[in-house]
Amino acid sequence: MKKLVEALASLKLAVVLLVLLLLGLSAGTIVESSRGAEVAGKLVYYSWWFLGLEVVFLVNVACSIVHLYPWGKPRIGFLVTHGAMVVILAGASASYFLKQEGQLMLWEGETGNQLVAREADGGAAVTLPFAVQLERFRIDHYPGTMRPSNFRSDVRIIDSTAGDPFPAAIWMNHPFDHRGWRFFQSSYQQQGGRSATVLSVSKDPGEPIVFVGYGLLVLGMCLVLGTRISQARAKKKALEALGALAALALLGVALPAHAADPGLEQLRRLPVQHDGRVMPLDTLAREQVVAVTGERAFQGSDPVQTVVSWWAEPQAAAQAPVVKLGHPDLAAAVGAPGMTHASFAQIVNSQAAMQLLDQAREAAASGRPRQGVLSAAEKLEERLVAMQAILQREVIRPVPPPGDVTQRWGVPRVGGAAELTALAAGPRLQGWPSAAEIDREITYNQVRPTRVAWIVLVLALLVSIYAWSGRSKLLDGIALAGLVAGFAVMTWGIGTRWAIAGRIPASNMYESLLFLAWGVGLFAVVAFALMRNRLVVLNANAMAALTMLLTDLLPIDGFVHPVPPVLSGTPWLAIHVPIIMVSYSVLALGVVIAHMQVGFTIFSPRRAELIERMADLLYWYMFVGSILLIAGILTGSIWAASSWGRYWGWDPKEVWSLVAFLAYMAIVHGRFDKLIGNFGVAAISIVAFQTILMTYLGVNFVLTTGMHSYGMGDSPVVTWMIVVALAEIAFLVIGWAAHQRQQKALAAA
Repeated sequence: MKKLVEALASLKLAVVLLVLLLLGLSAGTIVESSRGAEVAGKLVYYSWWFLGLEVVFLVNVACSIVHLYPWGKPRIGFLVTHGAMVVILAGASASYFLKQEGQLMLWEGETGNQLVAREADGGAAVTLPFAVQLERFRIDHYPGTMRPSNFRSDVRIIDSTAGDPFPAAIWMNHPFDHRGWRFFQSSYQQQGGRSATVLSVSKDPGEPIVFVGYGLLVLGMCLVLGTRISQARAKKKALEALGALAALALLGVALPAHAADPGLEQLRRLPVQHDGRVMPLDTLAREQVVAVTGERAFQGSDPVQTVVSWWAEPQAAAQAPVVKLGHPDLAAAVGAPGMTHASFAQIVNSQAAMQLLDQAREAAASGRPRQGVLSAAEKLEERLVAMQAILQREVIRPVPPPGDVTQRWGVPRVGGAAELTALAAGPRLQGWPSAAEIDREITYNQVRPTRVAWIVLVLALLVSIYAWSGRSKLLDGIALAGLVAGFAVMTWGIGTRWAIAGRIPASNMYESLLFLAWGVGLFAVVAFALMRNRLVVLNANAMAALTMLLTDLLPIDGFVHPVPPVLSGTPWLAIHVPIIMVSYSVLALGVVIAHMQVGFTIFSPRRAELIERMADLLYWYMFVGSILLIAGILTGSIWAASSWGRYWGWDPKEVWSLVAFLAYMAIVHGRFDKLIGNFGVAAISIVAFQTILMTYLGVNFVLTTGMHSYGMGDSPVVTWMIVVALAEIAFLVIGWAAHQRQQKALAAA
């Protein structure tokens, strides 16, 4: 019996199971993308073979706990971590067998208690032990738009056991609980002037068990990390703590000078309502110039001057070649071969161009990918719509209505730039934000913290490289100061953007990149304070500079926009996204170190001590990154439970996050059991980071299903991911060959 337990508790078996599970999960997302969620559930997630893998994994975890008894103080973290997985799987089993859920659709005034199973779930209808009546359904909108900011259902609960009927309210991220049942605002319908709400309803006895397991898992991994740190200190390898973190350096940023035109400066500060919020005309102008011309400053002109001139002289603007075409075929269609821009009038009067726009619309309506000229035509239509709104004087709206300033603001009366300037220079209108708020946003626009940050970090990186070759403590200090200064700029940028948007800036790709670079800086500052390792500063400067440079220069929409209802009114956005992005940051630092380790193996194999230090640093990055990754997954799971009643729904984003975590856990366990050596850890960690890229980018742009999918379209992301993967394979093949030569040389010696 003892030998059987020992065999079932094997670390080798654990690594094999982790790999099989992550392969199965990956296959599930591919099946879902091609054949739908219901088929993926039957063939993978709830299939006999995948459930069998989970059972064997549970046996492996349980036997490992028994096998290592008595545990002792050094194994407390191990016990808590593995015990947590048992608790999580037990809770998941309770959910699988005992959970009841469905959807309740009610028209205003209607009463019901019959839950209809979701289409992907199947199963029989469920009857609630009480009734729910919809008294009123309400949609809140962002100011001046028809874009929903929230959905709300005012209901009345009719329950004989609770006495008289009583009112309740349900809105996004604010569920209602009654007798163990939870109601979530899911969707709505409108027809013939009537409104209906769609509520997700669930009763899940396994959920609290799973959440307890979540907490224990993160706690256990932190305890294991503490144990590993203590063991490393005892061996005098690394991690001697400092008394305090290095103080943040102050960075003076000189604002770009503008022409001394008081009228232009007053126009820049004119409050206008746009895209669901109030902003200075400076922000609106920058956004519109990018939207129409594809450039930050068209022909070097101030965006405010450009947009006001278009607005004031629409006939001349319609004839000016300012609209970006984006494809040679479009240029040929409008009769401007070889040109990058054409006039609004020239495009809309071109029958060939309009036919291409029609084809793009038809492809979008049928769900077909838009590639090549059709993708460019789709984007061209967006530019034409933006330009048309300016020419029709619909964009600049600085006049708040009397009374409710959240209603749509008015446009100025007929006039030109002089009248608009007079309005900006005159008395402040009721409903305008304070001058300080307007100035804050203008300062943010002018400073452009992403650009300042990457310039500072690139300079710090150059100093780091020079200091590395020269072993200068002074240069090391300057490189660290540059990293801290870059981190300070990123912190200021995120904080200011947060104040401008009125929410945490973590709702789209651009804002997630901000947190990715910020997380690199944050972790590097803390890690250097603990470890005093020059490698930390070098690779952090490299990774943060690259991320900020891409954020600043790539054609990503960097303007502040309203968030969908599911992201508003919840603290989990401010908890989940920073944690998950910092985990990506730490693992990205790890993959930089892994590349350096393999690179030194190829080009400087005699520096064995340095390669060993890199291997140690990589381990710490992987372990800390994995803790943050699982914490991000778990907070996302709790957020999902509070938003729509499911802590796990097999969405491709959450599945690939789990795949990434399992990949790193397989490496950590394989390293601990010496299944793989230092070179193998570095090489496999580079492969494992591809799962992070798939989670962050692939799900959004490659897979065509899931709540986080943007569809394939004509995105170059797929091509770049393939190119990166092929380059990594070539790099690892060269590294493996070099490693094999070294091993043979050592054996011969």
